[in-house]
Amino acid sequence: MLHEVAIQARLAEGAEGVRRILRTVFMAEQIPVRNVAQEVGLPVPVVAAVRGELEKRGILTRKGGVSLTGKGLSVVQSELGLSCRKRFARPGVPPIPVVLKDLCGRFADIAERRPEVDVKLDQSHATPETVLRRAVYLYEHDALEGRNLLVLGDDDLTSVAVGLLAQHLEIVLGQVVVLECDGRLVDFLGVINEREGLPITVIARDLREDIPGDLCGQMDVFFTDPPYTLSGLSLFVSRGASALVPEVGKQGFVSFGRRSPDETVRAIGSLIEMGFAPVEIIPGFNEYVGAQVLGGVSQMIRLISTGKPQPLVTGTYHGALYTADLKRRRQGDRASH
Repeated sequence: MLHEVAIQARLAEGAEGVRRILRTVFMAEQIPVRNVAQEVGLPVPVVAAVRGELEKRGILTRKGGVSLTGKGLSVVQSELGLSCRKRFARPGVPPIPVVLKDLCGRFADIAERRPEVDVKLDQSHATPETVLRRAVYLYEHDALEGRNLLVLGDDDLTSVAVGLLAQHLEIVLGQVVVLECDGRLVDFLGVINEREGLPITVIARDLREDIPGDLCGQMDVFFTDPPYTLSGLSLFVSRGASALVPEVGKQGFVSFGRRSPDETVRAIGSLIEMGFAPVEIIPGFNEYVGAQVLGGVSQMIRLISTGKPQPLVTGTYHGALYTADLKRRRQGDRASH
């Protein structure tokens, strides 16, 4: 049954993915589909498709969210061997320190005024708590004080959170540069940086083009929350790789949604091919406002350079980049057949 449901729902994670969804529902007894998606690390539409197939088979019902029917309970107990609902705490996402509560409120006030998302650019705003958590995480890993930091795309205002945290901690940042293609954000960041006295340089740049030459090989750290696509990940990390000082131990911080096992192999493989060691991956680190494609969350991947990084993309990039680009390309391919 699990294999059949996976095939009908086109679930790349296969029968094991269906089992994880059923176990999550079993453990919770009643649970919203969005919470199921977050628990198993799949997009909400994918979980909804599996739910639909299980409802057809009388396994799940929507009463009180998602729950097992009597038949479903019998199936998970007798065929899947599940019986225990006890939960234990997992290593989780680091909370915002209490001493930074006021700073988080200050950043939230700024974030409320940022431009609306442009879905054509795969923008999706991270919550204020998430963005400040990123800044704290960078600080904890010696990626801020005296460091040259490149932020590749900044609709979340991560650079602003870094600047505010630096002020709060009374630390001196190195050079902080933002490359951003959205003119609205370039203007907004410029206004905020001037008003708050933040030492951040914002440059209008479409990352389909190479980074400015004076940034190549000059940065200690890069941060990016790239487009949802694998091509977006490869391109943005390539630009970050080009910017790093060519020696061992430089860092990259990448916020990227969980993918199917096959896509994860390709994603992590591309990072390794560029000369990065993924030394830490924290699921659910980033929470987003209404990001259905991501299931509302994405992981934080911390990278360490193993020597001179080798970007997979150099020069101008002409391929599909954003989710909308890939959809148009697939539609064009179908139309040509």
